Amino acid sequence: MANRFLLRPLAARDYRISVVMPVFSETDTVRALCQWLTRELGEHLLEVIIIISPRSSDASQAVCRELAEQDERIRVFVQQHDPGVGRAFREGYARAQGNPILSMDSDGEMAVATIPLMLAEMERGNHGLVIGSRWMKGGGFVGYSRLKYWLNWGFQQLFRIIYWTKLHDLTYGFKVHRAEVLQGIVLEAVAQEIGCETTLKPVRLGISVAEVPTVWTARTQGRSSNNFWRNFRYLRTAFKILFGGVTTAASAGDRVPFVDAQ
Repeated sequence: MANRFLLRPLAARDYRISVVMPVFSETDTVRALCQWLTRELGEHLLEVIIIISPRSSDASQAVCRELAEQDERIRVFVQQHDPGVGRAFREGYARAQGNPILSMDSDGEMAVATIPLMLAEMERGNHGLVIGSRWMKGGGFVGYSRLKYWLNWGFQQLFRIIYWTKLHDLTYGFKVHRAEVLQGIVLEAVAQEIGCETTLKPVRLGISVAEVPTVWTARTQGRSSNNFWRNFRYLRTAFKILFGGVTTAASAGDRVPFVDAQ
């Protein structure tokens, strides 16, 4: 498929980043991540969009409100279409005003040191998407269950074959998109399959995608809502995109409003 997304060069001096981060009852990790983002991204940070589940603990909601009061760049919104982290990300993307857009979780499992590497790679190659990759050399897992490790490995091998790509990590949600790419694609994910949807749809469209190594580390706070059987939603999503194609906005720069397709 021809690449409809013609990207102007993204110069380091110009970009203003939107960070989209769903929250479900995390407290200390949310605070630490927001402090890192505001400190390390500095003037390049336009906004941190927190989409907090209405089922989050009172403590988590209080921390998010406190962070927003301390820094006007931190914007907190209660998730309108709940439950589902995929829906939360989609609500955040629809609100994002910056370019590029960084997607990350709030549980501390993602290595923030990878963020500058992703941004540098996006600028260097003028890519539409740069992924944090756990499976390429230099990446890895700390505290991952053995069953999930091999299941994840199997998904990666299958998806690399059917999408005919050399990318190593096609399901991880830690990534940076150009806004015109992410907001020019209609997304449908409800749950954790948002991680593969936001990679496989750009791949399917022929958009330039790169990856940099990152290490996943098991959370120290809260619990994952991704039970074993939900992992198979990745398969359904991958085959639906492969055989059904990708619905895009009328033009690459159009903003796609949140539409709950499921």
